[in-house]
Amino acid sequence: MYRVALLLPVLLLLQLPSSVAPALAVHELSFLVLSQPARFNAARARHLKRSIVEQIRELDQDIAPSRPDNVFLTHELFPEQEGAWAITPILGHIRASILRSTHRTARWLIVCEEQSHVNVSLLAHHLANEDYREKLFLGYPLYDREATIIHHFAFFKNPSSFLYPYLRAGIALTVPLVDHLVQLLSDGAARPALSDFFIDAAHEFALAVWQHGQGFPLQPRRYFCAKALPNCAIHGAGPYASGTGNDILVGNDGHSCTNNPTDVDQIMFAVKTCGKYHKDRVTALKNTWTKYVQHLRYFSDVDDPSIPTVATSVPNSSAGHCAKTLEILQLIGDEIRYNGSLQAVRWVMLVDDDTILSSASLARFLSCYDANRDLYLGERYGYHLMGPDGGYNYVTGGGGIVLSVAILDALQQTCECPSASSPDDMILAACLQRLGIRPIHSNLFHQARPSDYAPELLDRQDTVSFHKHWQIDPQQVYNRWFRQQDVDYFERQQIRSYWSRPAPVSEAICKHSNSVHSPEAGANLRHKDHQLDPCLRPTRPNVSVRNEHTKVREHRLGPTDEGENKRSPQQSNHNDRHQHPERVLRLVTKATEPNAPTNERSVRVTSTVHPLTTVQPHSPQQHIARKHLCESNELQSNGNLLLRRQNLQESTNIIKHTDL
Repeated sequence: MYRVALLLPVLLLLQLPSSVAPALAVHELSFLVLSQPARFNAARARHLKRSIVEQIRELDQDIAPSRPDNVFLTHELFPEQEGAWAITPILGHIRASILRSTHRTARWLIVCEEQSHVNVSLLAHHLANEDYREKLFLGYPLYDREATIIHHFAFFKNPSSFLYPYLRAGIALTVPLVDHLVQLLSDGAARPALSDFFIDAAHEFALAVWQHGQGFPLQPRRYFCAKALPNCAIHGAGPYASGTGNDILVGNDGHSCTNNPTDVDQIMFAVKTCGKYHKDRVTALKNTWTKYVQHLRYFSDVDDPSIPTVATSVPNSSAGHCAKTLEILQLIGDEIRYNGSLQAVRWVMLVDDDTILSSASLARFLSCYDANRDLYLGERYGYHLMGPDGGYNYVTGGGGIVLSVAILDALQQTCECPSASSPDDMILAACLQRLGIRPIHSNLFHQARPSDYAPELLDRQDTVSFHKHWQIDPQQVYNRWFRQQDVDYFERQQIRSYWSRPAPVSEAICKHSNSVHSPEAGANLRHKDHQLDPCLRPTRPNVSVRNEHTKVREHRLGPTDEGENKRSPQQSNHNDRHQHPERVLRLVTKATEPNAPTNERSVRVTSTVHPLTTVQPHSPQQHIARKHLCESNELQSNGNLLLRRQNLQESTNIIKHTDL
């Protein structure tokens, strides 16, 4: 009887069904972090890698110190793979580099982003309840609320029916599934059809795994979370170091977002527009974000003094804007070079006239980067990443293209357009790639409207931009997503400017008014009519932006006709025509001429006017269902299904990676 009692547990173990998965050890998890080589991004990715490695070693004391880590960063493991961020193009490399060669005991592949937070103990605990011998695809589910261009209008009849993962919350793939996908992609006959353009890696990877219903759908699991919760194994964090602000160190190298703080007045905003949209799109810009920027230029195909615009020599095109964009960059480069008052400008933000953005959020984002080394930023798209040449990445134009002033000269000297109507964002990327410069991606920039994205993907505090006025009111979008950040930033700058400038001559008079005289009295800064205290207003005049471009053209082309330079005071101050004088704060910087005596100063333009209140939103009916012929900027998005195959064939010799 005693012997039977001893054998009973053994017999029970032998009778366990084969479907029960054995226990999972932490070293059987392999991690791939989608990372970038830019200093800020790489430091954040290395910080996450150290955290995961330390957790694994604490949980498994038997791991030999000489054993290689099982955490990999894509920018280190695949430095030459342009499509590493899209996952699908590198599945074969993942199998060979991670799961087969390095760690033969790997059971799961965990893919996450550099902004993810990982609790290895909880993850191993939950995955131990899954069968790693099955083909499993696990993660946090997202779905489209409506058919969207960024997903090529997939499932337009029922957009919410298809689930795709939130990559920042992590995904888990079993090794059998990875093997299956590698075999599938290598089999030309069974290979799933993939678009030439890669936009959203999570959605496109989920489509490849799902394989039109013949493959494997995403299976939601509660331990993959969009935000931190008690039982979360992996969750997403904010866009900066720890999701708590941009003043947190992101690596042991000491680099943080406060090392190189960027102010809005260090950014030149260049708006591409055309005469057809001066009355609606430009009006929307003047009523929203442009009120809070110092350096702003409208580049159009026609001269419109009421805005004012800078007329380029390139006619408007219904296709791409390559020639126009290169001329814009040439004009901006010349102005920065010859205008002493613009020497503080470090960045150029190239946007469409239907781009909606926050200048304050952009300045905060750029504070994480160095204008001398991080030269090309925005929302990254990929072209032909599955091709034999590996394709290339580019920053899509609608969400805004950020270029460092440091790269403008080299770009102007080496970049040419195959044709005037070539897609400018793609040609810029090709030119920069020849110079060895790759785009730095941020999901704070958006090529489409807020409704085109799952809510989990949008951060109200830090989002930089949206694009398109189609079926939305741009004023309402700006008020909801950006206005408060811009107003708060603008008021902080005015307080900082007040306390940093010399005391005015009339200080004694101001002391007897309701002016602000201490930081604690900041609440008194604004009157009931939302104006700054008159004692705080700089008395320097506003100067027309157009005069500065005239000076630059005179320097390059010689003096213009004398009659052209004679303007009345009303003509030389076009910006004031669209503002309320009682709500305007003029901010113009004085720059000392190089050869002038120290007591003689000339006033140069550096800003447009800045009202402290916003105009009431336009009626939504004014912005719904407008069909525009010169929405040439749409070609730059290139998730556009209306882009015909023959158009791609015509430009094949322009954008092929092998031609670079």
